[in-house]
Amino acid sequence: MHIDGLTAGGNLAVEQPEIRVVLDTVSGFECPVGEVIGHDRDRLMQLRLEVKTSNQEDRAKYLCAECFVPVYLVSTRATRRFFFRHMKEDHSCSAVTRGKLNQDEIDARKYNGAKESFQHRQMKSWLMESLQASGMFTGIVPEQRWTGPVTRVWRRPDVSAMYGELQVAFEVQRSTTYLDVIAARRSFYLKEGGLLFWVFAKFEETGRRLTLDDVFYNNNQNAFVVSEETRDASRTAGKSLFDCIWAEPDYGNSLTELRRERVSFEQLTIDLNKQQAFFYDYSAAKNQPIAEQEEERISWPTRFESWWLELASRHTSLYDQQNELRDFPQCVPRDWNDWGMMKLTPLHMYDKDLNLPVAMLDCFYSAKHGRPIGLNRRHFIEVAHYLAASYPKYLRWFRRALKVYERASLLKEQDKKGNWSKRVREYTQDMRVNPSKYASELKHQLLFEFLFPELGPLSDAST
Repeated sequence: MHIDGLTAGGNLAVEQPEIRVVLDTVSGFECPVGEVIGHDRDRLMQLRLEVKTSNQEDRAKYLCAECFVPVYLVSTRATRRFFFRHMKEDHSCSAVTRGKLNQDEIDARKYNGAKESFQHRQMKSWLMESLQASGMFTGIVPEQRWTGPVTRVWRRPDVSAMYGELQVAFEVQRSTTYLDVIAARRSFYLKEGGLLFWVFAKFEETGRRLTLDDVFYNNNQNAFVVSEETRDASRTAGKSLFDCIWAEPDYGNSLTELRRERVSFEQLTIDLNKQQAFFYDYSAAKNQPIAEQEEERISWPTRFESWWLELASRHTSLYDQQNELRDFPQCVPRDWNDWGMMKLTPLHMYDKDLNLPVAMLDCFYSAKHGRPIGLNRRHFIEVAHYLAASYPKYLRWFRRALKVYERASLLKEQDKKGNWSKRVREYTQDMRVNPSKYASELKHQLLFEFLFPELGPLSDAST
């Protein structure tokens, strides 16, 4: 997946920046801007906030190497690539990083400001009603001055409330909420021991304004949306609900994929020192050692099997089991996504366009356990007859399963009338006459080889 049109590993700096070199005030070294900006968007968005905060606190992290004026990071709207801009520009430097707005741009900003003002009032109302739906919040008030005993300054959050002993400032993030405001408010609430919690009207997967990413990337890549729908859902559930959008690492190519789920405030992890409130811990997942990822990957077939056996035991017919699994992957345990199971295994392919092979999985788990799983049969031999008659393209591989799981003696014991022995003679002869009928079905090959690695490759089945 591509995020905002950028590819993994590509440098995020513009190709020909006006400011080509910046002075690092900590090390004292001059640094090419391409090296400072780099290719890691997650790191860069955190650096952008750090640079803005250091400028506000008169301890600029970077200076223009030519004129020694503090600089900050901005991006182009078209390409989403970054460059450094002077905090102030008096034309004494050869690098010109600022331009003037034309009248059309000025008019557009006025129009968008009026439209945003209406939406802002709506969102505050929906937010307050959502908080009031939960018994977890008290002292819910809009636009009340928050005076800091530590900083001796004040802020007026859109909505403030007490969550137990924690004072929370809820701010509606708007396109006019620039990084200066984000950095200043973050610093204020950090010093005052409160929590700054940003909410959005919407959060798109691509094409977002940079100011939305300033919040998203500095909140452990979690964003929260408030809407009329979340307000109504909060009232129904008696909880403060938000639509959470978060990123999960894709360990294969360093890109991230956005996921969405409606969550309650009580489900969030709060880190006051980082001014973060998040549902999914992106940082922990990204930094998880590769060895641990591999260990979990190996254990996933066992986890899936336990879940499958429990699911099958709850249904009296294959039809009922198939009906529940039509909602796959929504019906799986939520923590499977936390393990990365749905992305790093063949299971991620099974959605609306590719249904799980329910009957076949039941047959192979039946062979593994020596009893009917999920199928309305009394004896294992009935499962073997069902597979041989209904799924001939899996028969060769099923025969291997019978050998690996040592089920020959069980079939012989249950073959009271010799019908299975007769079927074996018939299909082995038919395999020689009509081999294409029994050619391995490879549609679900990756899934079966993942769940039953002890059977070997499906495409090699020839026994």
